Amino acid sequence: MNILRFFRLVHGDKRLRVDTNQHVASDIARYAINRLLHIREHGLTKKYRVPGAPIVFIVGVPRSGTTLLYQLMAQHLDVIYITNAVARYWLAPLWALRRGDGQRRFELRSHLGRTEGPNAPHEFGWFWQYHAPMECSHHRIGPELDAFDWESIRQELEAIAGWAGRPLVMKSLLAVNYHIARFAAELSGSLFVNIERDPCFTAQSLLEARRSRYNDDRMWWSIRPRDVDAWIDRDPIEQIAHQIGDVSRHIQQGLALLPSDRFISLRYEKLVANPKREMERVARFAGVAFRHLDALSNAPLGTANRRRLPANDFARIEVALGSEGLIG
Repeated sequence: MNILRFFRLVHGDKRLRVDTNQHVASDIARYAINRLLHIREHGLTKKYRVPGAPIVFIVGVPRSGTTLLYQLMAQHLDVIYITNAVARYWLAPLWALRRGDGQRRFELRSHLGRTEGPNAPHEFGWFWQYHAPMECSHHRIGPELDAFDWESIRQELEAIAGWAGRPLVMKSLLAVNYHIARFAAELSGSLFVNIERDPCFTAQSLLEARRSRYNDDRMWWSIRPRDVDAWIDRDPIEQIAHQIGDVSRHIQQGLALLPSDRFISLRYEKLVANPKREMERVARFAGVAFRHLDALSNAPLGTANRRRLPANDFARIEVALGSEGLIG
């Protein structure tokens, strides 16, 4: 990929954020290192790739509990995943994994999907922007979707799972949510874990994410539907309701095209109330062992489903979600 386009994609809205600083020089140096390591990575992927190796994708509307689910799967199931440390080597993740210490110690903390600590799971955004670049909208169709570097994606992910000898778990809502059927076709061993949450609290959290990231309700955060331009001047709460509705509908449409043994759906509310039971369901679905069962046996997680917005804002959320057919 052209280096200028790559940095335009990965740096994107950084200049608009209030919660980050740009480090262009260090990122360019990291890019150069990755390009060099990619030569070595090619040999490793050829050595370890197992066609049809199991890849488990987490899907769901942003702020619906996807990060928590990712953390729990990484910590408690016998799977491999991309850590924050490994994500720095998006063109040589297998090289980096083989050099790691294999530890899974991390806290169940995150901010807008960003986890804490080198061993915590990472969304691997630069990998996806390199191999599946998306500008404006994250819903790609026809030639746009064909343009993804599917062969490189297959080789890399199947090599990681093949080297580990266990499923690779990934969370990349921007790349996968709108393209479930295509990912299922391109990766024959892929499985999908869908998590859903009360849309009122999902909408509240999305509005709070805009304020935290940009200090501006009008700034779109996270996944963008194909018709995003038609909504750009609409009320922020109406935008968020449409975002939830559009993503939810396409996830359900994508899952409906798959055999029932290739996906499972969870409720966020049930996950935080009884994590042991829900993670046992996921372990059975993925065909993996459950690690550290006792740690979840008597430890319900705290729910984030609490009203934090003023009553009038919450009422507007309910009206907007109703117009999308998400609540009665």
